[in-house]
Parts: sequence; structure tokens; C-alpha cells
Amino acid sequence: MNRYDLVLLGLIHEHECSGYDIITQIKKRELDRWAKISTSTIYNRLIRLEKNEFIVGRSERDGNRPERTMFNITEKGRDLLRKEVVRHLTGFNDDPRTLGYGFLYGVDPRDVVRSLDVHERKLIEEIERLTVMINEEPRPTLYPEGPFLNCMSRDHIQVELKYVRAAIAILKDPIRNKQLGGYFYINFGSRDFNKPATT
Repeated sequence: MNRYDLVLLGLIHEHECSGYDIITQIKKRELDRWAKISTSTIYNRLIRLEKNEFIVGRSERDGNRPERTMFNITEKGRDLLRKEVVRHLTGFNDDPRTLGYGFLYGVDPRDVVRSLDVHERKLIEEIERLTVMINEEPRPTLYPEGPFLNCMSRDHIQVELKYVRAAIAILKDPIRNKQLGGYFYINFGSRDFNKPATT
């Protein structure tokens, strides 16, 4: 299962809904930040989930409105949702940025610094936006520091910001950036890996 199905099953588990309801909730809750999902993908995944008996649809007409399909989660769908929630919470998915940093030697440091400078500003803006949301959330919340998901997102972005700034510093330093001569050299510098490490 992918993250799209996790989002769809989670929303349908919360309450019966149509494809349109799901699209509305994804936008309202900003879930598309975690699972970039198009309208066509939502409807395609709903068809697949129903075909595999994770959800069941029923047709409904409300007054003069067009007929729509309302979906409910099945017991099989609840089992899959439980497994996927645990897998997403406990599975180790290395950050794809690791590969970008790992292959820094393949690009002009000035180009990367310009891109990372822009990214740094966006991260700062996002931290500020989340901080406002956290501060405006009525208290108490289940998590003493504020809304759990917003706090977690802010903290993750703060860590990313730390490493973006560290990478910028390495790339701007003429001595250190010359050591980025190969795959993952940002971990060590350009040393001879055939020689034993000195103690």
C-alpha cells in the first residue's frame, strides 16, 4: 500500500465519504503536503480499494444533485489501515535529500548554494507559519506543547534547516568544498578509503 491509500482509508474510516468529500478534506487539512495526490489519482485509488474489498461504495442521490458514490471502510480495510499506520510510524524511510547531499560533487557549488539559499528562506517562512498556527491553537491540546502534528512538522523543518545551513557553509568554504570529490564525501572529505584509518 502507498501513502495515498493510507490517506484515503484514514478519511473513510473517520466517516463515510465520497471522492469529492475526500478531495475537500485533503485540501482543508493540508494533507497534500505529505501525500501529493491529484483528483484523478484519488478516484483511481478508490476504484482499486473497492475492487480489493478494502472499501465498499453505495450510490446516493441528494435532491436534484447528481448521483454520487459514498464509501465505507470494510473490516479488511480496517486491518490494512492498522498495519499501514504502524508501518508508517515505525518503518525507517531514509530521507531522499541524503542522495542529493551524497552526490554534491557532481554539481557546481555556486548553483547549489543559490538553490539552498532559496530553500532556507522557504524553511524559515514555513517554521514561522507553523509557529503562528501552534500559538493560535486553543489550549489544552493532547500534547502539552500544542497541536501534535504542527509541532512535529515544525521540529522536523528546524532540523532540516540546521543541515541546509551546514551544507551551505561547507559549499561556501573553498577548502572544504574541494573535498567533495566523490560519492558521500560530505561524510568524510576526500580521503583515501584504501588506507587504514589512523587512531
